[in-house]
Amino acid sequence: MGTSEVPLLPERVVVLDIAALDAALALDVQPVGTIRYGDAPAYLGDVASEITVVGEDNQPNLEAVLQLTPDLILGSKISSGKLYRQLSQIAPTVLTSGSGREGDWQENFQLFAEALGQPQRAEQLLAEYDRQVTELQQRLEAPDEIEVSVIATARNRIAAYTTGSFSGSVLHDIGFGRNPAQDLFQSYAVRLSQEKLSSLDGDVLFLIYSPHFEGSLVKAAISQDPIWSQLEAVQKDRVCEVPGEVWIAGRSLLAAQEILKDVEDCLL
Repeated sequence: MGTSEVPLLPERVVVLDIAALDAALALDVQPVGTIRYGDAPAYLGDVASEITVVGEDNQPNLEAVLQLTPDLILGSKISSGKLYRQLSQIAPTVLTSGSGREGDWQENFQLFAEALGQPQRAEQLLAEYDRQVTELQQRLEAPDEIEVSVIATARNRIAAYTTGSFSGSVLHDIGFGRNPAQDLFQSYAVRLSQEKLSSLDGDVLFLIYSPHFEGSLVKAAISQDPIWSQLEAVQKDRVCEVPGEVWIAGRSLLAAQEILKDVEDCLL
């Protein structure tokens, strides 16, 4: 959005995106205010639920932000770009160009870390993530021989998350294969009808469950459904239910590490 002069070590940070919240907590920075999408993300622990809420979804309350007297505001252009001028009048504001949903989460994490005065710590944490990926690859032995599928359901729609998504980038780091319908980088998700379910199959199916979305199916539901049960992954009980707050909404380091844990729990 331009140039922002930020404090060397900000003390009162407001985050307007879950990715920014995830990044701040990974860097041991406790924000004074945060945006909320339903309940506080459980994977971030109790600390996330103790932060003052300054708005729901992508609609921050500017008055609530102002009352917290922040010295830095973090977010993304996608969610807060239209409010950049007003936010900058409250405090220095740094917005990432993307939200991380396209798999650009590491670049965004580094930008947040720079704004927080911790670029070296960010490099250390990303190196630790790379080490965890390598260890998981070794335990899986041959991840490139495993084809994974990642889908979410809601409101009678099916979304397949691609290699170019946040979760897809983590699975790509591990080295998994993807089916042709999802091995895409130019789009983070594709919408499909039930008639094209066969294109969602794989050796393992990661089913993203988001309880706040109407019609989000759980593993038990698709296992009993006559249409879904045509998938080989369902027939062989290779379906792993995973949380949407991590696989879709997290979009930063702590969520990426949670995906590694989910993969390990599922396959090992």
